[in-house]
Amino acid sequence: TGCGMGQAAMGPFYCPGDNKIYLDMAFFDELTQRLGAHGDFACAYVLSHEVAHHVQFLLGTTRKIQGMQQQSSEVQANKLSVAMELQADFYAGVWAHYNQAMNNALEDGDIEEALSAANAVGDDRLMKRSQGYVVPDAFTHGTSEQRMYWFKLGYTTGDMNQGNTFAQLGER
Repeated sequence: TGCGMGQAAMGPFYCPGDNKIYLDMAFFDELTQRLGAHGDFACAYVLSHEVAHHVQFLLGTTRKIQGMQQQSSEVQANKLSVAMELQADFYAGVWAHYNQAMNNALEDGDIEEALSAANAVGDDRLMKRSQGYVVPDAFTHGTSEQRMYWFKLGYTTGDMNQGNTFAQLGER
């Protein structure tokens, strides 16, 4: 990739170096079978989250935050990463909002499927599952609760201006 060697263990990711989204299709099986997030809209949430990283790149957020991370401690860099990821969850919710408003495309249970996926991939849940304990300073994507909150806020408001996940860090 334009971001170095991609590995299946990374799961889906967006690479700003070549403006591409990389998908390991086995991740979606894992999302369903191991993490318990079922349904087509669980997958739509993951895809829209990755597209949201491209939106962040186009808006200049990615470059700004990467610059700040290079001048930060590891703990602060992780907090900036969490804010980026939560904003991508928010933008995914905004996409779902407008997909419904413009296309009436959502089916009963779709939002619950997305929230189930957001819950499944929270750092707290994944750490607890893999190592038996949680290290909040090592979070890079946010807790399950945070990820669900920001997706739902994006979905309910549809307002891109409500997605300042950096506010708690004093960053805008």
